Amino acid sequence: MSTIRRESLEALEAAVDMVDLVGGRTPLRRSGARYVGRCPFHDERTPSFSVDPVKKVYYCFGCQRGGDHIKFVRETENLDFAAAAETLADRYGVRLEYEQSSPAEERRRAERGRLFRLLDDAAGFYERYLWESEEAEPARAYLAERGIADETARDFRLGFAPSAWDRVCAAALGKGFTTAELGQAGLSGRGRRGPVDRFRGRLMFPLADVRGRVRGFGARQMPGGEPPKYLNSPEGSLFHKTDILYGLDRARGAIASEGRAIVVEGYTDVLALHQAGIANTVASMGTALTDAQVAELGRVCSRVSLAFDADAAGEAASLRGMALAREKGLAVRVVALPPGRDPADVVLADRDAFVRSLESAAGVLTFRIGRALAGGGTRDEIYARTAAILTAAPPSVERDEQVRVVADRLRLTDDLAARLTAGRPAPRASSEPPTRLRRSPRERDERLFLGMALAIPERGRELLSELDVAYFSDEPLREAAGHMRRLLAGEGETEDAERWAPLMAELNAVAAREAPSESALEELYWKLHLYRTEDELKTLRQNADLELSRQQELQRLEELRLRLLATLEAVRAHAPDR
Repeated sequence: MSTIRRESLEALEAAVDMVDLVGGRTPLRRSGARYVGRCPFHDERTPSFSVDPVKKVYYCFGCQRGGDHIKFVRETENLDFAAAAETLADRYGVRLEYEQSSPAEERRRAERGRLFRLLDDAAGFYERYLWESEEAEPARAYLAERGIADETARDFRLGFAPSAWDRVCAAALGKGFTTAELGQAGLSGRGRRGPVDRFRGRLMFPLADVRGRVRGFGARQMPGGEPPKYLNSPEGSLFHKTDILYGLDRARGAIASEGRAIVVEGYTDVLALHQAGIANTVASMGTALTDAQVAELGRVCSRVSLAFDADAAGEAASLRGMALAREKGLAVRVVALPPGRDPADVVLADRDAFVRSLESAAGVLTFRIGRALAGGGTRDEIYARTAAILTAAPPSVERDEQVRVVADRLRLTDDLAARLTAGRPAPRASSEPPTRLRRSPRERDERLFLGMALAIPERGRELLSELDVAYFSDEPLREAAGHMRRLLAGEGETEDAERWAPLMAELNAVAAREAPSESALEELYWKLHLYRTEDELKTLRQNADLELSRQQELQRLEELRLRLLATLEAVRAHAPDR
């Protein structure tokens, strides 16, 4: 593994503007020689967060988190040391030098660096052509017709590809780039006399990674142009469509701040929502969410609102996306849009209406039942569709609400309503009571941890305050953990008491069966950390094209997993027999 030279790190520290860096996450105001504001790491009403612009450090007197510029990026963007340093270097224009690099590593880094510069040069060429050429007038008119302001288009670096055969290729060759590099960057095709431009006569959307580096392009057909409607860069060493969320480089700060991402389908949806001040918006590139995209969102938030077009394809994408996001531990809501309208249409016509749609976004079960009820057919057919969905859903307040919705809509008797959730045949023989569900070892440990935290409230409060609710594997438990954290801290003791009473009773019963003790509670605490680390390891290992920074993250997580296992063994060794 190569490391960054000390001289480069010193140059980076000198270049970073700490107020600018931190101010992108939380508003700051000057107070004497320092700047203060609300902490970006925890909720607070009274500002207790301080930034020293000279020493370039931050500290929160509320949660006691502090550090320098690199640690700030590591903690806010979930990056390892090298990736955080490289992100800052890109932002502040510092060239990092490495030591202990093999010739192959240096060559690979140099080759990738040239491809990134080539793509950035191409984006600049397309930008200038959009605003300066007469040929691009239809593209400018299209943006104006869609309600996209020039300022927004410039901010997202939109461009236009000339209709001539080789303008971009000729410009790149003139700057010293090679024909092979043009092909590797996805900018050219083969012509009889040399490389020709891949994109011609199209509106260009640069597709950047989370660090803002252009990796490829999405190109929209203009009226009268050659199909397809959208043409993307080909898959290559830098560009993988399924890895990129359009707009994430600009939205990441807002997503982290709000704890929620709004996912739309198209480029113009992202432009319109950002223009309307809804900056935590990204696009899934016209498809359902992928593993890599969900993993990227999971680094910065725990909640996702899907706002896909209200057509059959959009609904199908919503269903696939919500299933994957929930599987990865994200809480999912679905934004209902008027038929035939996309998010850009709605937000540009009435921003407040779109915000109301966001606030009233439905849970996954509510969305699915709504679609099943709207699907038409006889009462028996609708009953069968909704019963299949409700039977498969775990017990929850939302499920009970949807049972009532279906019963009211279909005018069901009490007996038929009760059967909506009784479709699963009971096991033939079991020593367990029929109301107990089969749970994974992780789910059992999570529930047992919460139950023991209730039974040992003082230690439970301490451990819950140190444990991110995102460590729990499903949305009801995450919500329960948040409720218990407030409850054990003496806040909101009567908040939704009726809603939480059944779960609290269940957790108390679970803990009572296991003889609660502080050692058992601490053992469970470390097991939850271990589960979370193994989740992150699994996500990274699924990415076959690991960059150096991700390899380092993989190594760091593996080391952390081993330390957690050792800690868990130590806790068990010192615990009294239970």
